[in-house]
Amino acid sequence: MEAQRALQAALEAIDRAGDAAPERDLLVLRCKTLVTLALTEFLLHGLEAAEQRFAEASQVAQLLGDPDLGARIDYQRANVHGRAGDLAAASAGIESAVRHLSGFTPVEQCSVFLSRGMLAMETGDPGRALESFHEAATLSEDNGFVAQAQMARHNEGYARYLLGDLPGALATMAAAAELETDFSSAPTVLDRARVLLEAGLISEAVDALHVGAESIAGEPGDGQDQLRAEFDLELARAEQLRGCHDLASEAAERSRSAFTRLGATAWAGRASLAGLLADLDRQGHQRDSTRTGPAGRATARQADELVDTATALGDRRLADNARVAAAAALFFAGDLAGARQRLGERTSPPASLSDELNVAGVTAAVEAAAGDTTRARRLLASAARRLEAGQQGSASLDVRTARAVHGAWLSGLDLRLALGHGAPAVLATLERWRSAMDRMPSLGRPADEELARLTERLRLVRARIHAEPDRPLDLQREADHLQRLIRARDWALTAAAEAATPAPIRIREARQVLADADRDLVWLFALDDRLRGIGIIRGRAILLDLMPLRQAAELAQRIRADLRAAATQRLGALEPVVWASLCGAAGVLDEAVIRPWRSNAPGLVLVTCHEVSALPWALLPSLAGRPLTIARTLTAYARRDGSREGGGEAAGQRSRSVHISVGPALARAGAEAEAIAATWGADAAVVAPSRARRLVEALAAPGVVHVAAHGTHEVQSPLFSSVALHDGPVFAHELQPTGVRADHVVLSACDVGSASFRPGEESLGLAASVISLGARSVVAAVSPIPDDVAADAMVAHHAALARGRSSDEALAEAVSKTDPVAAAFLNLGGRFVP
Repeated sequence: MEAQRALQAALEAIDRAGDAAPERDLLVLRCKTLVTLALTEFLLHGLEAAEQRFAEASQVAQLLGDPDLGARIDYQRANVHGRAGDLAAASAGIESAVRHLSGFTPVEQCSVFLSRGMLAMETGDPGRALESFHEAATLSEDNGFVAQAQMARHNEGYARYLLGDLPGALATMAAAAELETDFSSAPTVLDRARVLLEAGLISEAVDALHVGAESIAGEPGDGQDQLRAEFDLELARAEQLRGCHDLASEAAERSRSAFTRLGATAWAGRASLAGLLADLDRQGHQRDSTRTGPAGRATARQADELVDTATALGDRRLADNARVAAAAALFFAGDLAGARQRLGERTSPPASLSDELNVAGVTAAVEAAAGDTTRARRLLASAARRLEAGQQGSASLDVRTARAVHGAWLSGLDLRLALGHGAPAVLATLERWRSAMDRMPSLGRPADEELARLTERLRLVRARIHAEPDRPLDLQREADHLQRLIRARDWALTAAAEAATPAPIRIREARQVLADADRDLVWLFALDDRLRGIGIIRGRAILLDLMPLRQAAELAQRIRADLRAAATQRLGALEPVVWASLCGAAGVLDEAVIRPWRSNAPGLVLVTCHEVSALPWALLPSLAGRPLTIARTLTAYARRDGSREGGGEAAGQRSRSVHISVGPALARAGAEAEAIAATWGADAAVVAPSRARRLVEALAAPGVVHVAAHGTHEVQSPLFSSVALHDGPVFAHELQPTGVRADHVVLSACDVGSASFRPGEESLGLAASVISLGARSVVAAVSPIPDDVAADAMVAHHAALARGRSSDEALAEAVSKTDPVAAAFLNLGGRFVP
């Protein structure tokens, strides 16, 4: 009130000034005072009172004939209308300001474009927002306004996120974060976490959300309370994606309560929706109509109330998302007509890929339950294509594999529907969801000097960790920090438009390749707590329900643990006990998973799911001595088969070059390398000392590459899995810029055939990355291997290759001639035929 009285007094003083100042100066002063009074009266008395003052100010500007002054009034009026929720009037005022930018100072021009961008995001126009924020950033940088530049660049990144350009969003946000300002970083951390969630990097988003929330813990003020509630809201979404329903519900309730206290009705509605979605996920996992029916109806009522609230607030996205939630709840309750009605009432397209996939999944579930499985499967096939398109924009294996989390539940639904249509339909469905990475264009990564510099620094630090055991904690902290920087920069790389796209291969062509290679195929997959399989046995497609998934996973875990124990070769009296346990579990798994197929083909192609991955399959009685390839999919195998015409150089015409790298501190590695070189003769070259650059170059060229070195699989950061050479480790992630063109890669190293799995059966690790980046086939171990066993097995493998045996045949022969622990070596990807 005091401010209002002071401004009114100032107007009276201006009116009394008379000839004390030039008339124009007094009118300009009166106009500015009226604008300030309008802002004050808006806060005290609302929009109508403010409009009266703005009208008076506009009359003065017209009297002066000053369009620039009029534009300044329009801009302030736009800010008031925006705060009042009249976005159309706000937009008109800001556009007036843009047309008369000369009437604003440079710093005010930045504010105009920032306001324009924020308004465009509110009105659902991220394209205009991106344009406006970019203009604001350019103006700020040209004039040295660091704070405004940071805000504009960060918001530009957020607009890119809304447009679906996740790498561009992360890159722009990272550039903004490098600008030093006094502004709180919490809002920028929150926005970045939202992008990470959409990218599927769930654990990384959760870490960022916790860090951001802790940075404002205990800080007073409604603004900080709002931020804390927003952090909890995003945590609820993240925990739902991780399948942690209780954590998601708790975070959603904390968020809803906080927003309600603040009077932020729309935000409270979003938090309520997050809680409902967590409940729906829980109901979906129960799959029991006696429990989900009543719960579904209750959830639907709550969702319908949210629709009414959001509609009254003009929040179309919240209203539409609540309608989809209501449809899902009614589906669980068995009210398909009601579910269809809610889906049909949506008023706008989904705002993100994750929203789009959710709508597709709910719609498909409803249509299938109503009996229209054809339409349901068509919707799911379209969703798979959209997910694949969303993955393609990134030049990072990390992001491409992570984003599959948004399609995980749709693939399960698609498989359930396919079961009723027979084995060929199941095979086509598995291919649709599992072979996306193989169908995508190459990464097409741009050169990035900073990424190369960080990687080289990490290599040196990792080497020092081994060389300076008295400083492990300091160096490990530095290594962890460098890995975070590298991953963040890697996520921000966009695939080049000219990246090469693999030639398509149809399932019927792939089955012919399988027949020509005289191989059967068994594809294992998990569905509804069962381990199931689809087989191509002597050309015939067969579908089998094999065993409880939990039992299969327990057997696999026992085999892995026993294999690691057996590999120590220092068991003493425990050795027969360990081997009896290992062989016993392998025999049970064989009876349940391999023997039912009655496959008698000379060799087998096996596609596994993560529950039974990374196993020494040659220890299973049915597979002992039998050529075996572990493939990602049928078509992925066919694409890499060494005998396939058009699949690269024809057999006998490929480069016969053999590159051999040898790491330090392996007693038998030198002798292993010399024996392999002698096997191949003049075609082979041992690189000594072996360095990272030479190995990366060799992998990027056709031929055979052999690496005898210590290996490490990083479970939490699989793209930092590595083999150790003389200048330090070579990481999986640094193979991305050049790709891999080698025909056959032998990694005579511990553990590097292991992989970390993400939802959607996407795998990451050193061997998996080498295959994804273009290798035809890889031999690698899924557990530690004694040096002498690895050397003997790999020398035998190369000897068989040099005699013309295919890679799966050569490995089977080599393993059968050496210690049983050598069964940890697997032929991965496809067949290499020398």
